Amino acid sequence: MAPSQLYSQLYELARRHGEGDDILSIRSPDAKHAWGHNRLVSLNPTLQNVMDNEAFATHLKTTGRLLAGFNSKIHEITVDEYQRMATIRMSYYLSTLISDEVVENDLIWTLKFTKQGEVKGDPNGVLIKESIEFVDATANARLGALLRDAQVEIGKDVKGGLGIILD
Repeated sequence: MAPSQLYSQLYELARRHGEGDDILSIRSPDAKHAWGHNRLVSLNPTLQNVMDNEAFATHLKTTGRLLAGFNSKIHEITVDEYQRMATIRMSYYLSTLISDEVVENDLIWTLKFTKQGEVKGDPNGVLIKESIEFVDATANARLGALLRDAQVEIGKDVKGGLGIILD
């Protein structure tokens, strides 16, 4: 049996999100981004803000300036048509500007999608309205440690995983 049109739309949006090339263009204008796991977020201020699209774009830019290498691999995508959600398990293979060490950030994204009629100008349009990124704390802490050890200023404007410090 072939997948439904909605399933195919949600799957394709999740795949494009995971690949990251046009991540901002597939988000609704009022989309939000946050991080999980609750304990990790509660202990790390750089993970505590819920971001709108502008803040999310800034996050991608400020984090990106500290990274030299960025490759990704999607391991699996699960789609729930009824709840209009998808889960992506994937890995980012990252290196910093000061080290050739490649660190695998094995993470999970949960995505929620707009309902029919929510996208202005396109009654059948579907976009991402919420993303939650469950990062690999040890991978992010390692990248941050590599930067700090080389005296690279991470900066207060950098949000997300590079600010994770594990005790």
